[in-house]
Amino acid sequence: MSLYISAAEYDYHTLLKVAEMAGLAGIIGFHEAGDGYLVTFPDSENAEALINDYKKRLRDLENNIWMH
Repeated sequence: MSLYISAAEYDYHTLLKVAEMAGLAGIIGFHEAGDGYLVTFPDSENAEALINDYKKRLRDLENNIWMH
């Protein structure tokens, strides 16, 4: 499964950091796609849950940065 993320929302280093925080470093892939990134997750029964967790961690990181 894949998730498209606009480069206007998040930079590449943030995407990598969140992958590390989620324990997904080396499991998911990052590919440039036009004006953003395509984040690919392994095809499995829990792929949707992994994507949702990843998106939640991105939002949590963003909220944490802007709250301080």
